[in-house]
Amino acid sequence: MIAIELLLFTLVLSIDSFSAAIALGLRHFSARRAFFFALSSGLSEGLAIALGFLLGHFAQSLITQYDHWLAFALLVLVGGHMCYRACMDMKSRGDRGDEVKVHGLLKILFVSSVTSIDSLGVGISLGLVNKPIALYSLVVGIGAFAATYSGLFLAKKLSSRFGEKIEFMGGAVLIALGIKMLSI
Repeated sequence: MIAIELLLFTLVLSIDSFSAAIALGLRHFSARRAFFFALSSGLSEGLAIALGFLLGHFAQSLITQYDHWLAFALLVLVGGHMCYRACMDMKSRGDRGDEVKVHGLLKILFVSSVTSIDSLGVGISLGLVNKPIALYSLVVGIGAFAATYSGLFLAKKLSSRFGEKIEFMGGAVLIALGIKMLSI
């Protein structure tokens, strides 16, 4: 029974990592940067569950009242910025030639952290029902790592097929993730 529960938690909590990887992966990613992004997503998800577990004992009502609003605002800002940059890149396409665009490490860390906010709430819930938090943190973290790599691979295929216009769609995905956070 716990195996099915772990699988379901992992799938649900890794969807945001997968979606964010598709959104950010539309720009070039080196193998090293892809590994860093997958690792930061996995660690963020796993640590968010553990942190939620600990915070659940101290400030459950405060955290759960505002976490979805924070995630919404941050994802909409990052997604909006990506859409803006995509529009500006399309307008000035001829000015820059074949310049390779990449996301910075801070942006990758930021997105990994923001997409893990829902795991914080899950960690609070798991703490309240005394689940084995180390096991959940580890399995969900591994799932987020794998989901991020899968999303980056898919994004590479999409961007080579559809070109730079797809980056605008990536920003829209992050905005949609932010809106989804309001329903949590």
